[in-house]
Amino acid sequence: MVRKQIYIDEELERGLKALAVRTGSAEAVHVRAALREYLHERRSSPPDRDPLLALVGMVGEPEGPEDVAEEHDHYLYGAPKREP
Repeated sequence: MVRKQIYIDEELERGLKALAVRTGSAEAVHVRAALREYLHERRSSPPDRDPLLALVGMVGEPEGPEDVAEEHDHYLYGAPKREP
């Protein structure tokens, strides 16, 4: 086993303690099980769509934006456009 230290909020702390008492298992057992389940779900689900893919094909098209270089955060992440 490898030791890890994490910070959790008070609500998680209360829930984890209650679960450990109810099941008679150590808190660490539940943390490991939850992490295992989380990692399994992340491995089996398709990756999030990369926002860079939205730019593919825009170059050279007359209807594509001409300010992509300056406003890349807007087009990639939805940030507001910068003031002129």
